[in-house]
Amino acid sequence: MSPRVKSPGAEPAGETLTLGQPLVQSAALLLPPRFERLRVALEESLASRIDDPEPIHQLRVATRRCATAVDLLGVLIPTDLRRPVLRQLKQLRQICGPARDLDIQRAFYERLLTEADARDLAVIDLLYERGTSRREKLQQDLLDGIARRRRKLERRCTDVLAHLDLLRERKSAPCGRLGETALPLLTGLLQRVCDQAPGPNSSSAQLHRLRIAGKKLRYACELFQPLLEPEYSTLLAPQLIALQDELGNHHDAQVAEEQLAELRQRWKQKRLRPNWDHKPQGLFSWKELSAGLRFVARVHADRAAAARERFFQLWPDFSTTAFRLPLEARLRQLSSAPSRGKRSPGTAPGARPQSDRSVP
Repeated sequence: MSPRVKSPGAEPAGETLTLGQPLVQSAALLLPPRFERLRVALEESLASRIDDPEPIHQLRVATRRCATAVDLLGVLIPTDLRRPVLRQLKQLRQICGPARDLDIQRAFYERLLTEADARDLAVIDLLYERGTSRREKLQQDLLDGIARRRRKLERRCTDVLAHLDLLRERKSAPCGRLGETALPLLTGLLQRVCDQAPGPNSSSAQLHRLRIAGKKLRYACELFQPLLEPEYSTLLAPQLIALQDELGNHHDAQVAEEQLAELRQRWKQKRLRPNWDHKPQGLFSWKELSAGLRFVARVHADRAAAARERFFQLWPDFSTTAFRLPLEARLRQLSSAPSRGKRSPGTAPGARPQSDRSVP
């Protein structure tokens, strides 16, 4: 981003988020640190190696946090500035997606090599080496794609911050106060999570939709976290993160199982071709290869089932005393606080970003 983007914690002394604060002033505190973290993540990812998956993971996280901030504060940002930023963030995340998926696969197979029986080790090692080879081939294209998106993002983010500077120079407080935007958004996102309460027969698709709703709530809570303290970081955030982790584990294991089934089917069809013996998998008999693939598929299925069970153990408390009720109580307390302030002149009732705009 531009050199004038402040690093986290560089806001002027004494400035903090308050309910009665003009939304444009809040945006000036919330957006620059996230753009700066994105800049740092871009630099670190461009210097990353394939044996260190963390920079790519952190870059994806940074894009999500920036997208959430731009989206939820979107009432301040004209469409012709907001949409290009969200589009570039989404494209950047998509560029990193295949590499991140392969990093997760390689980590899984690396652990499995230390746990499996000797008869399955050769096939697991084959899958690990296959993932490593594919990851190596992706690396240069990944870095080139990140470099291209970086330049475009710098321009887009600088335009957004320049627009906020112009708004701050005006005497009026356009788009109302922070509390008028943050509290309805958080209330609505929490309700959407709870409206998708799972049951024993919930499908994987239903759990995935709940995972997405929970992710939106989590990033929104992080954005407005200063308003939710002191309870949020110590009591509520761990509950939400634990729930998200199990939903993520369940989703990752199911996707991995499906991909492995597709790979087994492809290999089954190709094993009769003349060049099969020249492939690494051609060194195995089909019986041996198929048995190893079935073992790995069972491990994925067991992981998915275990994550699903842990999620259902967490949900009853999360949806009542551990998360939902305390957060609702905190939001009610903030809604009735005098510091929320009156609506600014010229601000239409209900003027706020749409909470159902998807974060790409």
